[in-house]
Amino acid sequence: MALPRDAGGDPTGWAALLNEARERLLPPLEEALRAVLERRLQPSSGRPPNRREHLEPADLPPNAPGHYGMMRYHLGWLDERLEPAAAPTGKRLRPLICLLAAEACGAPAGRALPAAVALELLHNFTLIHDDIEDRDEVRHHRPTVWKLWGEAQAINAGDGMHVLAHLTLLDLEAQGVSPETIVRLARRFAETSLIITEGQHLDLAFERRDDVTPAEYLDMIARKSAALLGCAAATGAEIAGAAPEYVDALAAYGMQLGLAFQIRDDVLGIWGKEETTGKPAADLRKRKKTLPALYALTRADDPDREAIRHLFSTPAPGEDDVARVLEALDRTSARRHCEHMVAHYSAAARERLALLPDSAARQVLEALIVQLETREF
Repeated sequence: MALPRDAGGDPTGWAALLNEARERLLPPLEEALRAVLERRLQPSSGRPPNRREHLEPADLPPNAPGHYGMMRYHLGWLDERLEPAAAPTGKRLRPLICLLAAEACGAPAGRALPAAVALELLHNFTLIHDDIEDRDEVRHHRPTVWKLWGEAQAINAGDGMHVLAHLTLLDLEAQGVSPETIVRLARRFAETSLIITEGQHLDLAFERRDDVTPAEYLDMIARKSAALLGCAAATGAEIAGAAPEYVDALAAYGMQLGLAFQIRDDVLGIWGKEETTGKPAADLRKRKKTLPALYALTRADDPDREAIRHLFSTPAPGEDDVARVLEALDRTSARRHCEHMVAHYSAAARERLALLPDSAARQVLEALIVQLETREF
Protein backbone atom coordinates (compact mmCIF):
# COMPACT_ATOMS: atom_id res chain seq x y z
CA MET A 1 0.00 0.00 0.00
CA ALA A 2 1.61 3.24 -1.15
CA LEU A 3 1.55 6.32 1.00
CA PRO A 4 -1.35 8.69 0.20
CA ARG A 5 -0.39 11.87 -1.56
CA ASP A 6 -1.88 15.31 -1.07
CA ALA A 7 -2.62 17.82 -3.79
CA GLY A 8 0.84 19.31 -3.54
CA GLY A 9 2.48 16.00 -4.37
CA ASP A 10 4.08 15.38 -0.98
CA PRO A 11 3.16 12.20 0.87
CA THR A 12 0.97 12.76 3.88
CA GLY A 13 2.63 11.50 7.00
CA TRP A 14 6.03 10.61 5.51
CA ALA A 15 7.89 12.79 8.00
CA ALA A 16 6.12 11.14 10.94
CA LEU A 17 6.91 7.68 9.56
CA LEU A 18 10.58 8.52 9.14
CA ASN A 19 10.85 10.14 12.55
CA GLU A 20 9.29 7.12 14.24
CA ALA A 21 11.68 4.79 12.42
CA ARG A 22 14.71 6.90 13.33
CA GLU A 23 13.66 7.17 16.97
CA ARG A 24 13.22 3.40 17.12
CA LEU A 25 16.24 2.22 15.12
CA LEU A 26 18.99 4.80 15.49
CA PRO A 27 19.56 4.77 19.29
CA PRO A 28 20.40 1.03 19.30
CA LEU A 29 22.58 1.62 16.25
CA GLU A 30 24.46 4.44 17.97
CA GLU A 31 24.94 2.32 21.09
CA ALA A 32 26.32 -0.57 19.04
CA LEU A 33 28.56 1.78 17.04
CA ARG A 34 30.01 3.25 20.23
CA ALA A 35 30.58 -0.23 21.64
CA VAL A 36 32.74 -1.21 18.66
CA LEU A 37 35.10 1.71 19.31
CA GLU A 38 35.02 1.37 23.09
CA ARG A 39 36.18 -2.23 22.86
CA ARG A 40 39.45 -0.87 21.50
CA LEU A 41 40.04 1.52 24.40
CA GLN A 42 41.28 -0.77 27.17
CA PRO A 43 44.23 1.01 28.79
CA SER A 44 47.61 -0.58 28.33
CA SER A 45 49.33 -2.05 31.38
CA GLY A 46 52.57 -0.44 30.29
CA ARG A 47 54.23 -3.87 30.28
CA PRO A 48 55.49 -5.59 27.16
CA PRO A 49 53.32 -8.37 25.75
CA ASN A 50 53.60 -11.92 27.00
CA ARG A 51 57.27 -12.89 27.10
CA ARG A 52 57.22 -15.75 24.67
CA GLU A 53 59.70 -16.68 22.02
CA HIS A 54 57.08 -16.44 19.27
CA LEU A 55 54.60 -13.57 19.62
CA GLU A 56 51.22 -13.62 17.94
CA PRO A 57 48.79 -10.75 17.23
CA ALA A 58 46.59 -12.01 20.06
CA ASP A 59 49.44 -11.16 22.46
CA LEU A 60 49.03 -7.45 21.63
CA PRO A 61 46.07 -5.82 23.41
CA PRO A 62 44.71 -2.47 22.14
CA ASN A 63 47.20 0.25 22.98
CA ALA A 64 46.44 3.31 20.85
CA PRO A 65 43.63 5.33 22.47
CA GLY A 66 44.46 8.40 20.39
CA HIS A 67 43.99 6.37 17.21
CA TYR A 68 40.44 5.48 18.19
CA GLY A 69 39.95 8.93 19.68
CA MET A 70 40.31 10.43 16.21
CA MET A 71 37.67 8.04 14.91
CA ARG A 72 35.33 8.95 17.77
CA TYR A 73 35.96 12.64 17.12
CA HIS A 74 35.03 12.16 13.46
CA LEU A 75 31.86 10.31 14.48
CA GLY A 76 30.80 13.28 16.62
CA TRP A 77 31.32 11.93 20.12
CA LEU A 78 34.49 13.79 21.19
CA ASP A 79 35.85 17.31 20.86
CA GLU A 80 39.29 18.42 19.70
CA ARG A 81 40.78 17.55 23.11
CA LEU A 82 39.20 14.09 22.83
CA GLU A 83 36.77 14.94 25.61
CA PRO A 84 33.08 13.91 25.41
CA ALA A 85 31.04 16.13 23.09
CA ALA A 86 27.69 16.13 21.34
CA ALA A 87 28.55 17.22 17.80
CA PRO A 88 26.56 16.54 14.62
CA THR A 89 26.84 12.88 13.65
CA GLY A 90 25.49 12.76 10.11
CA LYS A 91 22.27 11.19 8.89
CA ARG A 92 23.19 7.52 9.55
CA LEU A 93 21.38 6.91 6.26
CA ARG A 94 23.15 3.74 5.16
CA PRO A 95 22.62 1.76 8.38
CA LEU A 96 19.02 2.95 8.52
CA ILE A 97 18.40 1.56 5.03
CA CYS A 98 20.01 -1.74 6.00
CA LEU A 99 17.83 -2.13 9.11
CA LEU A 100 14.65 -1.18 7.27
CA ALA A 101 15.46 -3.56 4.41
CA ALA A 102 15.85 -6.41 6.89
CA GLU A 103 12.47 -5.56 8.43
CA ALA A 104 10.85 -5.24 5.00
CA CYS A 105 12.00 -8.80 4.28
CA GLY A 106 10.62 -10.18 7.55
CA ALA A 107 13.59 -10.12 9.96
CA PRO A 108 13.91 -8.13 13.20
CA ALA A 109 16.16 -5.11 12.78
CA GLY A 110 18.44 -6.29 15.58
CA ARG A 111 19.55 -9.25 13.51
CA ALA A 112 21.13 -6.83 11.01
CA LEU A 113 22.64 -4.48 13.60
CA PRO A 114 26.30 -5.58 13.17
CA ALA A 115 26.02 -5.07 9.41
CA ALA A 116 24.43 -1.66 9.91
CA VAL A 117 27.32 -0.62 12.17
CA ALA A 118 29.80 -1.97 9.64
CA LEU A 119 28.19 0.08 6.87
CA GLU A 120 28.41 3.27 8.91
CA LEU A 121 32.07 2.62 9.69
CA LEU A 122 32.80 1.96 6.02
CA HIS A 123 31.03 5.16 4.99
CA ASN A 124 32.96 7.22 7.53
CA PHE A 125 36.27 5.70 6.50
CA THR A 126 35.61 7.06 3.00
CA LEU A 127 34.77 10.49 4.44
CA ILE A 128 38.02 10.73 6.42
CA HIS A 129 40.01 9.91 3.29
CA ASP A 130 37.87 12.10 1.03
CA ASP A 131 38.48 15.10 3.29
CA ILE A 132 42.23 14.63 2.83
CA GLU A 133 42.03 14.11 -0.92
CA ASP A 134 39.62 17.00 -1.46
CA ARG A 135 41.47 19.30 0.98
CA ASP A 136 38.25 19.89 2.91
CA GLU A 137 39.05 21.56 6.23
CA VAL A 138 35.56 21.48 7.77
CA ARG A 139 32.91 18.77 8.14
CA HIS A 140 29.70 19.31 10.13
CA HIS A 141 31.01 22.76 11.15
CA ARG A 142 34.13 21.27 12.81
CA PRO A 143 37.74 20.88 11.66
CA THR A 144 38.30 17.64 9.80
CA VAL A 145 40.53 14.91 11.22
CA TRP A 146 43.46 15.69 8.91
CA LYS A 147 43.23 19.40 9.70
CA LEU A 148 43.63 18.68 13.44
CA TRP A 149 46.08 15.78 13.46
CA GLY A 150 47.74 15.89 10.05
CA GLU A 151 47.35 13.87 6.89
CA ALA A 152 49.41 10.86 8.01
CA GLN A 153 47.42 10.25 11.19
CA ALA A 154 44.13 10.84 9.37
CA ILE A 155 45.03 8.31 6.69
CA ASN A 156 45.89 5.81 9.40
CA ALA A 157 42.63 6.51 11.29
CA GLY A 158 40.67 5.98 8.09
CA ASP A 159 42.51 2.72 7.43
CA GLY A 160 41.73 1.55 10.96
CA MET A 161 38.06 2.38 10.56
CA HIS A 162 37.99 0.44 7.29
CA VAL A 163 39.35 -2.66 9.03
CA LEU A 164 36.92 -2.24 11.94
CA ALA A 165 34.07 -2.17 9.43
CA HIS A 166 35.05 -5.55 8.01
CA LEU A 167 35.63 -7.05 11.46
CA THR A 168 32.27 -5.81 12.69
CA LEU A 169 30.49 -7.48 9.79
CA LEU A 170 31.72 -10.82 11.16
CA ASP A 171 29.77 -10.17 14.38
CA LEU A 172 26.69 -11.27 12.43
CA GLU A 173 27.59 -14.79 13.53
CA ALA A 174 26.41 -13.92 17.05
CA GLN A 175 23.02 -12.96 15.56
CA GLY A 176 22.57 -16.43 14.10
CA VAL A 177 23.45 -15.50 10.53
CA SER A 178 24.89 -18.51 8.73
CA PRO A 179 28.59 -18.64 7.80
CA GLU A 180 27.61 -18.99 4.12
CA THR A 181 25.59 -15.78 4.27
CA ILE A 182 28.37 -13.94 6.09
CA VAL A 183 30.87 -14.96 3.41
CA ARG A 184 28.51 -13.67 0.68
CA LEU A 185 28.06 -10.41 2.57
CA ALA A 186 31.81 -10.05 3.12
CA ARG A 187 32.34 -10.43 -0.61
CA ARG A 188 29.64 -7.85 -1.36
CA PHE A 189 31.17 -5.54 1.22
CA ALA A 190 34.67 -5.87 -0.24
CA GLU A 191 33.45 -5.45 -3.83
CA THR A 192 31.52 -2.34 -2.84
CA SER A 193 34.60 -0.92 -1.09
CA LEU A 194 36.59 -1.41 -4.28
CA ILE A 195 33.87 0.21 -6.40
CA ILE A 196 33.89 3.24 -4.08
CA THR A 197 37.65 3.65 -4.62
CA GLU A 198 37.03 3.53 -8.37
CA GLY A 199 34.51 6.32 -7.99
CA GLN A 200 36.91 8.42 -5.96
CA HIS A 201 39.64 7.82 -8.53
CA LEU A 202 37.35 9.11 -11.27
CA ASP A 203 36.28 12.09 -9.18
CA LEU A 204 39.90 13.10 -8.60
CA ALA A 205 40.79 12.51 -12.25
CA PHE A 206 37.91 14.72 -13.38
CA GLU A 207 39.47 17.67 -11.55
CA ARG A 208 42.21 17.75 -14.20
CA ARG A 209 39.89 17.39 -17.19
CA ASP A 210 37.77 19.97 -18.98
CA ASP A 211 35.89 17.45 -21.13
CA VAL A 212 33.95 15.44 -18.51
CA THR A 213 30.55 14.43 -19.87
CA PRO A 214 27.31 14.10 -17.89
CA ALA A 215 27.34 10.35 -18.60
CA GLU A 216 30.83 10.01 -17.13
CA TYR A 217 29.75 12.00 -14.10
CA LEU A 218 26.72 9.75 -13.51
CA ASP A 219 28.95 6.69 -13.73
CA MET A 220 31.28 8.23 -11.16
CA ILE A 221 28.57 9.05 -8.61
CA ALA A 222 27.03 5.60 -9.11
CA ARG A 223 30.35 4.17 -7.89
CA LYS A 224 31.31 6.75 -5.28
CA SER A 225 27.92 7.40 -3.69
CA ALA A 226 25.12 5.12 -4.88
CA ALA A 227 26.91 1.77 -4.66
CA LEU A 228 27.05 1.83 -0.86
CA LEU A 229 23.32 2.54 -0.57
CA GLY A 230 22.67 -0.40 -2.86
CA CYS A 231 24.95 -2.54 -0.71
CA ALA A 232 23.14 -1.42 2.45
CA ALA A 233 19.71 -2.37 1.15
CA ALA A 234 20.83 -5.70 -0.31
CA THR A 235 22.70 -6.57 2.89
CA GLY A 236 19.59 -6.12 5.01
CA ALA A 237 17.62 -8.33 2.63
CA GLU A 238 20.26 -11.09 2.61
CA ILE A 239 20.43 -11.15 6.40
CA ALA A 240 16.66 -11.64 6.43
CA GLY A 241 17.04 -14.63 4.12
CA ALA A 242 15.01 -12.92 1.40
CA ALA A 243 14.44 -14.46 -2.00
CA PRO A 244 16.99 -13.42 -4.65
CA GLU A 245 14.44 -11.26 -6.48
CA TYR A 246 13.88 -9.22 -3.31
CA VAL A 247 17.62 -8.87 -2.71
CA ASP A 248 18.06 -7.64 -6.29
CA ALA A 249 15.09 -5.28 -6.02
CA LEU A 250 16.43 -3.70 -2.86
CA ALA A 251 19.94 -3.42 -4.30
CA ALA A 252 18.48 -1.54 -7.28
CA TYR A 253 16.34 0.58 -4.95
CA GLY A 254 19.45 1.67 -3.07
CA MET A 255 21.35 2.48 -6.28
CA GLN A 256 18.52 4.58 -7.71
CA LEU A 257 18.02 6.29 -4.37
CA GLY A 258 21.74 7.08 -4.22
CA LEU A 259 21.73 8.66 -7.67
CA ALA A 260 18.71 10.79 -6.80
CA PHE A 261 20.32 11.76 -3.49
CA GLN A 262 23.57 12.90 -5.11
CA ILE A 263 21.92 14.86 -7.91
CA ARG A 264 19.69 16.57 -5.36
CA ASP A 265 22.91 17.44 -3.52
CA ASP A 266 24.24 18.96 -6.74
CA VAL A 267 21.14 21.12 -7.09
CA LEU A 268 21.38 22.30 -3.48
CA GLY A 269 25.11 22.98 -3.88
CA ILE A 270 24.26 25.72 -6.39
CA TRP A 271 20.68 26.82 -5.68
CA GLY A 272 20.21 25.77 -2.03
CA LYS A 273 19.06 28.23 0.61
CA GLU A 274 21.85 30.39 1.97
CA GLU A 275 20.94 29.71 5.58
CA THR A 276 21.49 25.98 5.10
CA THR A 277 24.27 25.82 2.49
CA GLY A 278 26.36 28.90 3.35
CA LYS A 279 27.23 31.26 0.51
CA PRO A 280 24.99 31.03 -2.58
CA ALA A 281 26.35 28.87 -5.41
CA ALA A 282 28.81 27.26 -2.99
CA ASP A 283 29.78 24.48 -5.41
CA LEU A 284 30.61 27.00 -8.13
CA ARG A 285 32.81 28.96 -5.73
CA LYS A 286 34.63 25.71 -4.92
CA ARG A 287 34.87 24.95 -8.68
CA LYS A 288 33.12 21.61 -8.23
CA LYS A 289 32.27 19.94 -11.54
CA THR A 290 28.80 18.74 -10.63
CA LEU A 291 25.98 17.72 -12.95
CA PRO A 292 24.35 21.15 -13.50
CA ALA A 293 27.55 22.70 -14.88
CA LEU A 294 28.50 19.61 -16.89
CA TYR A 295 25.03 19.50 -18.43
CA ALA A 296 25.21 23.22 -19.23
CA LEU A 297 28.52 22.69 -21.04
CA THR A 298 26.74 20.34 -23.46
CA ARG A 299 23.97 22.88 -24.16
CA ALA A 300 25.56 26.32 -23.85
CA ASP A 301 26.60 28.61 -26.66
CA ASP A 302 30.27 29.53 -27.01
CA PRO A 303 30.32 32.56 -24.63
CA ASP A 304 28.50 30.67 -21.86
CA ARG A 305 30.66 27.60 -22.38
CA GLU A 306 33.74 29.76 -22.08
CA ALA A 307 32.41 31.37 -18.88
CA ILE A 308 31.93 27.93 -17.27
CA ARG A 309 35.37 26.72 -18.32
CA HIS A 310 36.94 29.96 -17.13
CA LEU A 311 35.41 29.49 -13.67
CA PHE A 312 36.74 25.93 -13.42
CA SER A 313 40.25 27.06 -14.38
CA THR A 314 40.35 30.06 -12.01
CA PRO A 315 41.94 29.38 -8.59
CA ALA A 316 39.61 31.83 -6.80
CA PRO A 317 36.51 32.69 -8.86
CA GLY A 318 35.13 36.18 -8.22
CA GLU A 319 31.54 37.29 -7.86
CA ASP A 320 31.35 38.21 -11.56
CA ASP A 321 32.61 34.76 -12.56
CA VAL A 322 29.97 33.06 -10.42
CA ALA A 323 27.21 35.36 -11.67
CA ARG A 324 28.07 34.66 -15.32
CA VAL A 325 27.97 30.91 -14.77
CA LEU A 326 24.66 31.12 -12.91
CA GLU A 327 23.22 32.97 -15.91
CA ALA A 328 24.62 30.29 -18.22
CA LEU A 329 23.01 27.56 -16.14
CA ASP A 330 19.69 29.41 -16.29
CA ARG A 331 19.88 29.77 -20.07
CA THR A 332 20.47 26.04 -20.51
CA SER A 333 17.75 25.04 -18.00
CA ALA A 334 20.35 23.05 -16.08
CA ARG A 335 18.39 23.17 -12.83
CA ARG A 336 15.21 21.91 -14.45
CA HIS A 337 17.12 19.09 -16.12
CA CYS A 338 18.70 17.98 -12.83
CA GLU A 339 15.40 18.14 -11.00
CA HIS A 340 13.86 15.95 -13.71
CA MET A 341 16.68 13.47 -13.20
CA VAL A 342 16.05 13.42 -9.45
CA ALA A 343 12.40 12.66 -10.18
CA HIS A 344 13.39 9.97 -12.68
CA TYR A 345 15.70 8.10 -10.30
CA SER A 346 13.23 8.50 -7.44
CA ALA A 347 10.48 6.96 -9.57
CA ALA A 348 12.83 4.10 -10.48
CA ALA A 349 13.52 3.49 -6.78
CA ARG A 350 9.79 3.37 -6.07
CA GLU A 351 9.27 0.95 -8.92
CA ARG A 352 11.84 -1.48 -7.53
CA LEU A 353 10.49 -1.13 -4.01
CA ALA A 354 6.98 -1.98 -5.22
CA LEU A 355 8.17 -5.53 -5.96
CA LEU A 356 8.32 -6.21 -2.20
CA PRO A 357 5.28 -7.22 -0.13
CA ASP A 358 3.59 -4.33 1.59
CA SER A 359 4.82 -3.65 5.12
CA ALA A 360 5.40 -0.78 7.52
CA ALA A 361 9.15 -0.95 6.79
CA ARG A 362 8.56 -0.79 3.03
CA GLN A 363 6.45 2.31 3.55
CA VAL A 364 9.27 3.95 5.51
CA LEU A 365 11.69 3.11 2.68
CA GLU A 366 9.27 4.80 0.27
CA ALA A 367 8.97 7.80 2.57
CA LEU A 368 12.76 8.01 2.54
CA ILE A 369 12.68 8.48 -1.23
CA VAL A 370 10.41 11.48 -0.83
CA GLN A 371 12.50 13.03 1.92
CA LEU A 372 15.70 12.75 -0.09
CA GLU A 373 14.23 14.06 -3.33
CA THR A 374 12.60 17.09 -1.68
CA ARG A 375 15.13 17.96 1.06
CA GLU A 376 16.50 21.48 1.36
CA PHE A 377 19.83 20.63 3.05
